[in-house]
Amino acid sequence: ELVDKGRCQAHQVKADTARKAEVRHYDQSRGSAAQRGYDARWTAYSKWYRTQNPLCVHCQAEGRLTSVEFRGHVDHITPVSGPDDPLFWEPSNHQGLCGPCHSVKTASEDGGFGNQRRKS
Repeated sequence: ELVDKGRCQAHQVKADTARKAEVRHYDQSRGSAAQRGYDARWTAYSKWYRTQNPLCVHCQAEGRLTSVEFRGHVDHITPVSGPDDPLFWEPSNHQGLCGPCHSVKTASEDGGFGNQRRKS
């Protein structure tokens, strides 16, 4: 069936179903947030870190001042494999990022939004 752009409805459903299955498999294989080390200890550390480093480093580099104190993230500069990774708790491997900057970085590294996962 000819369409102006994208896929016809029959093939769009197949593509959407395949993508959902792929995402579900990825989510199940990586474990819960707590299993990946993002537990109560990380929550307390993250809150403290963001009070000490309250601005998004990516925004700052572009001349913007964006707070990370309340809705920001403590990002691992070099991706880690889990809580046993020596870089997981290493402060020099942490940076404050606002939500949008963290989403962009995570998607580019973890293969989100159709991107290829970067090799470590």
